[in-house]
Amino acid sequence: MAQLLKGTLFSPYFTGPLLFLLTAAPLSLRDPLLLRLPVNYSTPLATSLKWLFALGLVGKVNRWLSNWANRKWLWRDDKSAWDWRTEVAVVTGGSGGIGAFVVKGLASKGVKVAVVDIQPLSDDLRTSANVYYYHCDITSRDEVKKTGEAIRSALGSPSILVNNAGIGNGHKILDATPERLRAIFDVNLISHWYTVQEFLPDMLARKKGHIMSTASMASFLGVAGMVDYCATKVGLLAFHEGLVQEIKYRYNCPEIKTTIVHPGWTRTRLIDRVANDLKKAGAPILEPKMVGDIMVKQILDVKSGQIILGPSFASMLRGIPTWLQERVRDKSSGFAKVRATTGTVR
Repeated sequence: MAQLLKGTLFSPYFTGPLLFLLTAAPLSLRDPLLLRLPVNYSTPLATSLKWLFALGLVGKVNRWLSNWANRKWLWRDDKSAWDWRTEVAVVTGGSGGIGAFVVKGLASKGVKVAVVDIQPLSDDLRTSANVYYYHCDITSRDEVKKTGEAIRSALGSPSILVNNAGIGNGHKILDATPERLRAIFDVNLISHWYTVQEFLPDMLARKKGHIMSTASMASFLGVAGMVDYCATKVGLLAFHEGLVQEIKYRYNCPEIKTTIVHPGWTRTRLIDRVANDLKKAGAPILEPKMVGDIMVKQILDVKSGQIILGPSFASMLRGIPTWLQERVRDKSSGFAKVRATTGTVR
């Protein structure tokens, strides 16, 4: 229904011609239309069409400006610079979940994919063409450096970096141990510095690359029972925004693409344990293949951007009245009653 309204009532390409027919078309075209309308109906209809046309036009202009900003103010993306059969991608946390589908999607296009993970490859990935496994603890700068050197030696310089690895701890603030706090911040946030430090220089040298980060809807709100996880995702959004600015203004390389993805609850090992409870609470659950396919499409389309796989208003949450913010957080805290465990939360 939303897509139907977007393509009709909220599309200036639909409302514009109708408005023209009703108010400015030659009489030979306008009169037959007016005769079919109820008496005294043409004026309010014209007024409604004017508002719908204006709203649709503003929406089109807004999307165009957003796309231009995502291109870092370049007039167009140079897709001709990308030959997928010669590209090398690094995917952290690519052995399972969302990451595995990103790996499969890129490898199917001929991209050589280096899976960087501490978990072993699944059987289907192990037998996939163009997939190469590198055991690496991404919380260690030294290990990331050694792995980067091994990847460059065997496959070439990576032009795609997907920072997808993530863990989640379901517990209250008073129950958080130093070990768990250090682990979740190291994996979900600090490791992004290490991987970007390792692979961004290659992209800058070639003036080509794409850095993608898997964040979460938790980037936009903090909820009870997973405060540490939310804090890492808020930090990751800030990291992404700062990275975009540095690429543009410190390194003068707007050709490099940057994307951050915010999935809602996604069916992973942790969520599987509480999927029924989430469903009962009314929380929508995404499939990892759907999320992974969207991420792959973004890379293949050679586009930068922020992808929100949840309520579209989420990024504006902190700008709405406080009482509304609290109502959203209250509802989300009800969804977040997960067991204290370690796994991937999306």
